[in-house]
Amino acid sequence: MNSSDHQESARSKETGGPGLFSDFGKLAYDLLRYRINQSFNISTSSDFGLTLTPYAARHKKLSKAGVTAEYNLEDTHATIKVDVNPELQISTTLTMSRTWPFLKNTVLVKFPDYNYREFQILHEVQYFHKRAALAMTLPLLRSPLIQLSATVGTANLAFGMETIYNTSSRQFLMFDAGISMTSLNCDGSIILENKGDYLRASYIHYFDHERKVAAVAVIGRTLSRKENAFAVGASWIMDDLTTIKARFDSRGKLVTVLRHKIKPKSYFTISGEFEPKALDKTPEIRLGLFLVL
Repeated sequence: MNSSDHQESARSKETGGPGLFSDFGKLAYDLLRYRINQSFNISTSSDFGLTLTPYAARHKKLSKAGVTAEYNLEDTHATIKVDVNPELQISTTLTMSRTWPFLKNTVLVKFPDYNYREFQILHEVQYFHKRAALAMTLPLLRSPLIQLSATVGTANLAFGMETIYNTSSRQFLMFDAGISMTSLNCDGSIILENKGDYLRASYIHYFDHERKVAAVAVIGRTLSRKENAFAVGASWIMDDLTTIKARFDSRGKLVTVLRHKIKPKSYFTISGEFEPKALDKTPEIRLGLFLVL
């Protein structure tokens, strides 16, 4: 969870209301979302709130490198991320956020954006209330797309929806809706996506009050093609230094990650990918290192 995620969680807790629609099932997906890659990161911080993190990573045959600069001062957060891909294309993303009680304003500038063949500017506004949460993303250039999400309920039970509206064609390009249920030791969600064609359910269960041992399952079904997909996993925080995660999915791949802290905010990882049904294949083993100087 990054700093902006912490801020959003803190604001939803302050109001005692629901989180954003993007938070539905987020705990489960975060536990399952990790890749088998070789990575190296070094982070340095200054006394006036600036943090620089150069990085390099390799996933299978794909490599990337870049640098991230973060600036935090009271209620203002700014991030500049420069990525270099194997084709030597360089893209830069600038994110600036300003936080007030129950409200967050974010401006995202990406240049160049190779998907849109130009640079892109987005403005996102988030509002938190004790019975609702709203988020709206507006393009500040020629794009006619407006993204809107809303949730109503409480911190324990919430209903939400998300849509993308094309102002040129006056059509809704996407509509998702779902329900989220949260308690002290579990978190579950059911979301209907792709205009009702894809059903996704997630559930995470914690076996202790400190949330050190957890099991998670995510199941998806494409209704029109009657196709299913799933992923199950577990996480075990052994102590203050070592965490182990494992994931098995419907493609038949077993992924494991061990992260060990070597000093405050610095750690190394050992990750592996195996196919239990294809033991003749050599397992992939990768090492990662993140250092804070």
